[in-house]
Amino acid sequence: MKNTTFLKRRLLLIGAAVLLLTAAACVGGPTEATWGQISLIGDPANILFAYNDRIVLIDPADGSPVELRDSNGNIRVDDQGNPRVWQVTGASNTPVLFYTAPIAVEDGTMLTASYNQKLFEVDLAAARITNPEGRSVPGHVVAVPLATEEFVYVPLSEGDLTAYSLPELDEVWTLETTHGVWSEPLLVDEVLYVTSLDHHLYAVDPETGDERWTLDLGGAIASTPVYSDGYLYVGSFGRKIFKISTGGEIVAQYDTNDWVWNSPVLVDGVLYAADLGGYVYALEDNGTSFTPVWQPRKVADRAIRALPLVIDNAIIVGSRDRNAYWINRATGEEIFHREMVGEILANPVLLEPSESLNISEPIVIVSTMSNEELLVAFSVGEGQRLWRYGR
Repeated sequence: MKNTTFLKRRLLLIGAAVLLLTAAACVGGPTEATWGQISLIGDPANILFAYNDRIVLIDPADGSPVELRDSNGNIRVDDQGNPRVWQVTGASNTPVLFYTAPIAVEDGTMLTASYNQKLFEVDLAAARITNPEGRSVPGHVVAVPLATEEFVYVPLSEGDLTAYSLPELDEVWTLETTHGVWSEPLLVDEVLYVTSLDHHLYAVDPETGDERWTLDLGGAIASTPVYSDGYLYVGSFGRKIFKISTGGEIVAQYDTNDWVWNSPVLVDGVLYAADLGGYVYALEDNGTSFTPVWQPRKVADRAIRALPLVIDNAIIVGSRDRNAYWINRATGEEIFHREMVGEILANPVLLEPSESLNISEPIVIVSTMSNEELLVAFSVGEGQRLWRYGR
Protein backbone atom coordinates (compact mmCIF):
# COMPACT_ATOMS: atom_id res chain seq x y z
CA MET A 1 0.00 0.00 0.00
CA LYS A 2 1.29 3.45 -0.94
CA ASN A 3 2.74 5.67 1.74
CA THR A 4 1.51 3.77 4.80
CA THR A 5 2.74 6.38 7.28
CA PHE A 6 0.85 9.14 5.50
CA LEU A 7 -2.35 7.06 5.45
CA LYS A 8 -2.12 6.14 9.13
CA ARG A 9 -1.70 9.77 10.13
CA ARG A 10 -4.67 10.78 8.03
CA LEU A 11 -6.80 8.09 9.69
CA LEU A 12 -5.98 9.37 13.15
CA LEU A 13 -7.10 12.86 12.28
CA ILE A 14 -10.17 12.39 10.15
CA GLY A 15 -11.52 9.15 11.57
CA ALA A 16 -14.01 6.66 10.34
CA ALA A 17 -14.85 8.24 6.99
CA VAL A 18 -11.34 7.89 5.64
CA LEU A 19 -10.78 4.63 7.50
CA LEU A 20 -13.44 2.93 5.40
CA LEU A 21 -12.00 4.24 2.16
CA THR A 22 -8.41 3.37 3.06
CA ALA A 23 -9.40 -0.12 4.11
CA ALA A 24 -11.24 -0.50 0.84
CA ALA A 25 -8.04 0.08 -1.12
CA CYS A 26 -6.62 -3.04 0.54
CA VAL A 27 -9.55 -5.42 1.06
CA GLY A 28 -12.05 -4.67 -1.69
CA GLY A 29 -14.57 -2.07 -0.55
CA PRO A 30 -16.35 -0.39 2.35
CA THR A 31 -19.67 -1.67 3.63
CA GLU A 32 -21.34 1.69 3.00
CA ALA A 33 -20.50 5.13 1.68
CA THR A 34 -19.55 7.46 4.49
CA TRP A 35 -20.71 10.76 3.05
CA GLY A 36 -23.30 11.75 0.50
CA GLN A 37 -23.66 14.56 -1.98
CA ILE A 38 -26.45 17.08 -2.43
CA SER A 39 -27.06 18.81 -5.75
CA LEU A 40 -29.99 20.42 -7.55
CA ILE A 41 -31.55 19.38 -10.84
CA GLY A 42 -34.49 20.42 -13.01
CA ASP A 43 -36.68 23.49 -13.37
CA PRO A 44 -38.21 23.89 -10.89
CA ALA A 45 -35.30 22.32 -9.04
CA ASN A 46 -35.47 19.18 -6.96
CA ILE A 47 -32.80 17.93 -4.58
CA LEU A 48 -30.70 15.13 -6.06
CA PHE A 49 -29.18 13.21 -3.17
CA ALA A 50 -26.69 10.36 -3.47
CA TYR A 51 -25.91 8.33 -0.39
CA ASN A 52 -24.68 4.79 0.16
CA ASP A 53 -26.47 2.46 -2.30
CA ARG A 54 -28.98 4.81 -3.93
CA ILE A 55 -29.73 8.16 -5.52
CA VAL A 56 -33.05 9.84 -4.79
CA LEU A 57 -34.97 12.98 -5.76
CA ILE A 58 -36.37 15.00 -2.87
CA ASP A 59 -39.01 17.76 -2.94
CA PRO A 60 -37.34 20.84 -1.37
CA ALA A 61 -40.67 22.16 -0.10
CA ASP A 62 -41.28 19.37 2.40
CA GLY A 63 -38.48 16.78 2.13
CA SER A 64 -40.70 14.10 0.62
CA PRO A 65 -39.44 11.74 -2.11
CA VAL A 66 -40.47 12.90 -5.59
CA GLU A 67 -43.09 10.66 -7.17
CA LEU A 68 -42.16 9.04 -10.47
CA ARG A 69 -44.47 10.07 -13.32
CA ASP A 70 -44.99 8.91 -16.89
CA SER A 71 -44.84 11.11 -20.01
CA ASN A 72 -48.47 12.17 -19.42
CA GLY A 73 -47.77 13.31 -15.87
CA ASN A 74 -49.50 10.34 -14.21
CA ILE A 75 -47.97 8.84 -11.09
CA ARG A 76 -46.43 5.44 -11.75
CA VAL A 77 -47.37 2.63 -9.39
CA ASP A 78 -45.79 -0.68 -8.44
CA ASP A 79 -47.38 -4.15 -8.65
CA GLN A 80 -49.30 -3.49 -5.42
CA GLY A 81 -50.64 -0.16 -6.66
CA ASN A 82 -48.37 1.94 -4.45
CA PRO A 83 -46.93 5.18 -5.89
CA ARG A 84 -43.37 4.80 -7.13
CA VAL A 85 -40.74 7.37 -6.20
CA TRP A 86 -37.71 8.62 -8.12
CA GLN A 87 -34.89 6.36 -6.96
CA VAL A 88 -31.87 4.80 -8.64
CA THR A 89 -30.03 1.78 -7.26
CA GLY A 90 -27.74 -0.76 -8.89
CA ALA A 91 -29.05 -3.41 -11.26
CA SER A 92 -30.17 -6.76 -9.83
CA ASN A 93 -27.36 -8.54 -7.99
CA THR A 94 -25.07 -5.55 -8.64
CA PRO A 95 -24.85 -3.54 -5.40
CA VAL A 96 -23.22 -0.15 -5.80
CA LEU A 97 -21.98 2.62 -3.52
CA PHE A 98 -22.33 6.29 -4.36
CA TYR A 99 -20.27 9.14 -2.94
CA THR A 100 -21.31 11.55 -5.69
CA ALA A 101 -24.57 12.54 -7.35
CA PRO A 102 -25.07 12.15 -11.14
CA ILE A 103 -24.00 14.87 -13.56
CA ALA A 104 -25.96 15.90 -16.65
CA VAL A 105 -24.30 14.96 -19.95
CA GLU A 106 -27.21 15.68 -22.33
CA ASP A 107 -30.96 16.36 -22.18
CA GLY A 108 -32.63 13.67 -20.14
CA THR A 109 -29.43 11.69 -19.54
CA MET A 110 -27.13 11.74 -16.52
CA LEU A 111 -23.85 10.00 -15.81
CA THR A 112 -23.06 8.69 -12.36
CA ALA A 113 -19.84 7.19 -11.01
CA SER A 114 -19.92 4.52 -8.34
CA TYR A 115 -17.25 3.62 -5.83
CA ASN A 116 -17.39 0.17 -7.38
CA GLN A 117 -15.34 1.23 -10.42
CA LYS A 118 -18.29 1.80 -12.77
CA LEU A 119 -19.83 4.60 -14.81
CA PHE A 120 -23.60 4.32 -15.23
CA GLU A 121 -25.90 6.20 -17.58
CA VAL A 122 -29.21 7.23 -16.00
CA ASP A 123 -32.47 8.06 -17.77
CA LEU A 124 -33.74 11.04 -15.77
CA ALA A 125 -37.42 10.68 -16.65
CA ALA A 126 -37.54 6.95 -15.89
CA ALA A 127 -35.09 6.88 -12.95
CA ARG A 128 -33.43 3.94 -14.64
CA ILE A 129 -29.85 2.88 -15.34
CA THR A 130 -29.68 2.26 -19.08
CA ASN A 131 -26.35 0.38 -19.06
CA PRO A 132 -26.82 -2.05 -16.12
CA GLU A 133 -23.35 -3.57 -16.43
CA GLY A 134 -21.77 -0.12 -16.36
CA ARG A 135 -18.60 1.14 -18.00
CA SER A 136 -15.62 -0.14 -15.98
CA VAL A 137 -13.04 2.39 -14.79
CA PRO A 138 -9.61 1.47 -13.39
CA GLY A 139 -10.22 2.61 -9.82
CA HIS A 140 -12.69 3.64 -7.14
CA VAL A 141 -14.47 6.99 -7.38
CA VAL A 142 -15.22 9.26 -4.41
CA ALA A 143 -15.13 12.64 -6.19
CA VAL A 144 -17.45 14.19 -8.76
CA PRO A 145 -16.39 13.69 -12.40
CA LEU A 146 -16.40 16.72 -14.69
CA ALA A 147 -18.31 16.57 -17.98
CA THR A 148 -17.93 18.79 -21.05
CA GLU A 149 -19.55 18.38 -24.47
CA GLU A 150 -16.74 16.06 -25.58
CA PHE A 151 -15.28 14.43 -22.48
CA VAL A 152 -15.92 13.25 -18.96
CA TYR A 153 -12.95 13.44 -16.58
CA VAL A 154 -13.06 10.81 -13.83
CA PRO A 155 -10.89 11.16 -10.69
CA LEU A 156 -9.78 7.87 -9.11
CA SER A 157 -9.35 7.57 -5.36
CA GLU A 158 -6.17 5.46 -5.44
CA GLY A 159 -4.49 7.58 -8.10
CA ASP A 160 -4.82 9.05 -11.61
CA LEU A 161 -7.49 10.90 -13.55
CA THR A 162 -8.89 9.37 -16.74
CA ALA A 163 -10.65 11.16 -19.60
CA TYR A 164 -13.41 9.37 -21.57
CA SER A 165 -15.11 10.47 -24.76
CA LEU A 166 -18.80 11.33 -24.80
CA PRO A 167 -21.15 9.70 -25.52
CA GLU A 168 -19.07 6.58 -26.33
CA LEU A 169 -17.20 6.45 -22.99
CA ASP A 170 -14.01 5.35 -24.73
CA GLU A 171 -10.81 6.00 -22.79
CA VAL A 172 -8.88 8.91 -24.32
CA TRP A 173 -6.01 9.60 -21.94
CA THR A 174 -4.88 9.21 -18.33
CA LEU A 175 -3.05 11.64 -16.06
CA GLU A 176 -0.86 9.58 -13.74
CA THR A 177 -0.56 10.64 -10.10
CA THR A 178 1.27 8.83 -7.31
CA HIS A 179 -1.66 9.11 -4.89
CA GLY A 180 -5.40 9.54 -5.14
CA VAL A 181 -7.49 12.24 -6.75
CA TRP A 182 -10.30 13.04 -4.31
CA SER A 183 -11.74 16.17 -5.89
CA GLU A 184 -13.53 17.29 -9.03
CA PRO A 185 -11.18 18.76 -11.66
CA LEU A 186 -11.60 22.39 -12.70
CA LEU A 187 -11.70 23.56 -16.32
CA VAL A 188 -10.84 27.23 -16.97
CA ASP A 189 -9.82 28.81 -20.28
CA GLU A 190 -8.96 25.48 -21.91
CA VAL A 191 -6.81 24.32 -19.00
CA LEU A 192 -7.78 21.44 -16.72
CA TYR A 193 -6.62 21.79 -13.11
CA VAL A 194 -6.32 18.60 -11.05
CA THR A 195 -5.37 18.26 -7.37
CA SER A 196 -4.04 15.08 -5.77
CA LEU A 197 -3.12 13.55 -2.45
CA ASP A 198 0.40 13.35 -3.90
CA HIS A 199 0.79 17.05 -2.92
CA HIS A 200 0.64 18.32 -6.51
CA LEU A 201 -1.57 20.67 -8.45
CA TYR A 202 -1.54 19.72 -12.13
CA ALA A 203 -2.40 21.95 -15.09
CA VAL A 204 -3.06 19.80 -18.17
CA ASP A 205 -4.37 20.03 -21.71
CA PRO A 206 -8.03 18.88 -21.52
CA GLU A 207 -7.89 17.18 -24.94
CA THR A 208 -4.59 15.31 -24.66
CA GLY A 209 -3.79 15.17 -20.94
CA ASP A 210 -0.34 16.65 -21.58
CA GLU A 211 1.02 18.43 -18.52
CA ARG A 212 1.51 22.18 -18.87
CA TRP A 213 2.94 22.51 -15.39
CA THR A 214 2.84 20.92 -11.94
CA LEU A 215 3.27 22.52 -8.55
CA ASP A 216 4.21 20.77 -5.29
CA LEU A 217 2.23 22.37 -2.44
CA GLY A 218 3.89 20.41 0.35
CA GLY A 219 0.77 18.55 1.49
CA ALA A 220 -2.06 16.42 0.19
CA ILE A 221 -4.84 18.30 -1.61
CA ALA A 222 -8.37 16.90 -1.39
CA SER A 223 -10.38 19.79 -2.82
CA THR A 224 -11.07 21.59 -6.09
CA PRO A 225 -9.32 24.93 -6.58
CA VAL A 226 -11.46 28.07 -6.69
CA TYR A 227 -10.81 30.33 -9.67
CA SER A 228 -11.20 34.12 -9.73
CA ASP A 229 -9.66 36.86 -11.90
CA GLY A 230 -6.69 34.84 -13.11
CA TYR A 231 -5.86 33.11 -9.81
CA LEU A 232 -6.50 29.76 -8.14
CA TYR A 233 -7.22 29.41 -4.42
CA VAL A 234 -6.79 26.05 -2.68
CA GLY A 235 -6.08 24.59 0.76
CA SER A 236 -3.91 21.60 1.64
CA PHE A 237 -3.15 19.03 4.32
CA GLY A 238 0.13 20.90 4.71
CA ARG A 239 -1.81 23.38 6.87
CA LYS A 240 -1.79 26.12 4.27
CA ILE A 241 -4.11 28.08 2.00
CA PHE A 242 -2.60 29.20 -1.31
CA LYS A 243 -3.19 31.77 -4.01
CA ILE A 244 -1.65 30.53 -7.25
CA SER A 245 -1.31 32.15 -10.66
CA THR A 246 -2.57 30.28 -13.71
CA GLY A 247 1.09 30.06 -14.72
CA GLY A 248 1.83 27.86 -11.69
CA GLU A 249 3.45 30.39 -9.32
CA ILE A 250 2.53 30.71 -5.62
CA VAL A 251 1.49 34.34 -5.14
CA ALA A 252 0.36 34.24 -1.50
CA GLN A 253 -0.06 31.69 1.28
CA TYR A 254 -1.46 31.55 4.79
CA ASP A 255 -0.72 29.08 7.60
CA THR A 256 -3.73 27.33 9.14
CA ASN A 257 -4.01 25.49 12.44
CA ASP A 258 -4.85 22.15 10.85
CA TRP A 259 -5.39 20.41 7.53
CA VAL A 260 -7.73 22.08 5.05
CA TRP A 261 -9.89 19.48 3.33
CA ASN A 262 -12.46 21.43 1.35
CA SER A 263 -12.33 24.37 -1.05
CA PRO A 264 -12.29 27.92 0.27
CA VAL A 265 -15.07 30.33 -0.68
CA LEU A 266 -14.21 33.74 -2.15
CA VAL A 267 -16.78 36.51 -1.57
CA ASP A 268 -16.12 40.24 -2.05
CA GLY A 269 -12.36 39.81 -1.90
CA VAL A 270 -12.46 37.75 1.31
CA LEU A 271 -11.54 34.08 1.40
CA TYR A 272 -13.54 31.94 3.85
CA ALA A 273 -12.21 28.52 4.82
CA ALA A 274 -12.34 25.89 7.56
CA ASP A 275 -9.97 23.17 8.77
CA LEU A 276 -10.01 19.73 10.37
CA GLY A 277 -9.25 21.26 13.76
CA GLY A 278 -12.62 23.02 13.79
CA TYR A 279 -11.26 26.49 12.95
CA VAL A 280 -12.92 28.97 10.58
CA TYR A 281 -10.96 31.64 8.68
CA ALA A 282 -11.79 34.91 6.93
CA LEU A 283 -8.81 36.19 4.92
CA GLU A 284 -8.68 39.40 2.94
CA ASP A 285 -6.83 38.98 -0.35
CA ASN A 286 -4.28 41.78 -0.57
CA GLY A 287 -2.74 40.60 -3.82
CA THR A 288 0.50 39.04 -2.59
CA SER A 289 -0.60 38.29 0.97
CA PHE A 290 -3.62 37.41 3.11
CA THR A 291 -4.73 39.47 6.10
CA PRO A 292 -7.18 37.97 8.64
CA VAL A 293 -10.44 39.91 8.87
CA TRP A 294 -10.63 38.44 12.36
CA GLN A 295 -8.40 35.97 14.14
CA PRO A 296 -9.11 32.30 13.33
CA ARG A 297 -12.05 31.04 15.39
CA LYS A 298 -12.17 27.63 17.05
CA VAL A 299 -15.81 27.05 16.17
CA ALA A 300 -16.24 23.27 16.39
CA ASP A 301 -14.89 20.54 18.65
CA ARG A 302 -14.14 18.26 15.70
CA ALA A 303 -13.23 18.48 12.04
CA ILE A 304 -14.98 20.77 9.57
CA ARG A 305 -14.74 18.91 6.28
CA ALA A 306 -17.73 20.49 4.55
CA LEU A 307 -17.53 23.61 2.40
CA PRO A 308 -18.39 26.85 4.25
CA LEU A 309 -21.62 28.42 3.02
CA VAL A 310 -21.51 32.24 2.96
CA ILE A 311 -24.95 33.87 3.02
CA ASP A 312 -25.50 37.58 3.62
CA ASN A 313 -24.00 38.28 7.05
CA ALA A 314 -23.44 34.66 8.08
CA ILE A 315 -21.10 31.75 7.43
CA ILE A 316 -22.68 28.32 7.89
CA VAL A 317 -20.41 25.35 8.60
CA GLY A 318 -21.12 21.74 9.53
CA SER A 319 -18.81 19.64 11.69
CA ARG A 320 -18.10 16.08 12.66
CA ASP A 321 -19.11 17.14 16.19
CA ARG A 322 -22.74 16.83 14.94
CA ASN A 323 -23.47 20.55 14.89
CA ALA A 324 -24.24 23.08 12.19
CA TYR A 325 -22.91 26.52 13.14
CA TRP A 326 -24.02 29.98 12.06
CA ILE A 327 -21.01 32.34 12.31
CA ASN A 328 -21.06 36.14 12.17
CA ARG A 329 -19.33 37.04 8.92
CA ALA A 330 -18.01 40.35 10.26
CA THR A 331 -16.64 39.14 13.61
CA GLY A 332 -16.26 35.33 13.40
CA GLU A 333 -18.33 34.88 16.54
CA GLU A 334 -20.99 32.18 16.77
CA ILE A 335 -24.54 33.41 16.23
CA PHE A 336 -26.13 30.07 17.12
CA HIS A 337 -25.77 26.39 16.32
CA ARG A 338 -28.12 23.50 15.65
CA GLU A 339 -27.43 20.03 16.98
CA MET A 340 -27.76 17.15 14.53
CA VAL A 341 -28.11 13.38 15.00
CA GLY A 342 -25.10 12.46 12.84
CA GLU A 343 -21.73 13.83 11.79
CA ILE A 344 -21.70 16.35 8.94
CA LEU A 345 -19.32 15.66 6.06
CA ALA A 346 -21.25 16.64 2.93
CA ASN A 347 -21.36 20.19 1.58
CA PRO A 348 -24.53 22.14 2.47
CA VAL A 349 -26.71 23.57 -0.31
CA LEU A 350 -28.62 26.86 -0.40
CA LEU A 351 -32.09 27.12 -1.95
CA GLU A 352 -33.40 30.58 -2.75
CA PRO A 353 -37.10 31.52 -2.39
CA SER A 354 -39.22 30.30 -5.29
CA GLU A 355 -42.95 30.28 -6.03
CA SER A 356 -42.54 27.19 -8.20
CA LEU A 357 -40.89 25.37 -5.29
CA ASN A 358 -43.31 26.76 -2.72
CA ILE A 359 -40.39 28.17 -0.73
CA SER A 360 -40.97 31.65 0.73
CA GLU A 361 -37.55 32.15 2.36
CA PRO A 362 -33.97 30.95 1.77
CA ILE A 363 -33.31 27.49 3.19
CA VAL A 364 -30.10 25.55 3.69
CA ILE A 365 -29.99 21.77 3.27
CA VAL A 366 -27.59 19.93 5.59
CA SER A 367 -26.72 16.24 5.30
CA THR A 368 -25.50 13.96 8.11
CA MET A 369 -24.09 10.44 8.23
CA SER A 370 -27.12 9.21 10.18
CA ASN A 371 -29.94 7.40 8.36
CA GLU A 372 -32.29 9.15 10.77
CA GLU A 373 -31.27 12.57 9.45
CA LEU A 374 -29.84 12.16 5.98
CA LEU A 375 -31.14 15.62 5.06
CA VAL A 376 -32.41 18.47 7.21
CA ALA A 377 -33.75 21.79 5.92
CA PHE A 378 -33.17 24.90 8.02
CA SER A 379 -34.34 28.46 7.54
CA VAL A 380 -31.26 30.58 6.87
CA GLY A 381 -32.13 33.48 9.13
CA GLU A 382 -33.31 31.77 12.30
CA GLY A 383 -32.04 28.21 11.85
CA GLN A 384 -35.55 26.81 12.23
CA ARG A 385 -35.94 23.14 11.34
CA LEU A 386 -38.36 22.92 8.43
CA TRP A 387 -38.26 19.23 7.49
CA ARG A 388 -36.18 16.08 7.73
CA TYR A 389 -35.56 13.23 5.30
CA GLY A 390 -34.35 9.84 6.56
CA ARG A 391 -34.76 6.19 5.92
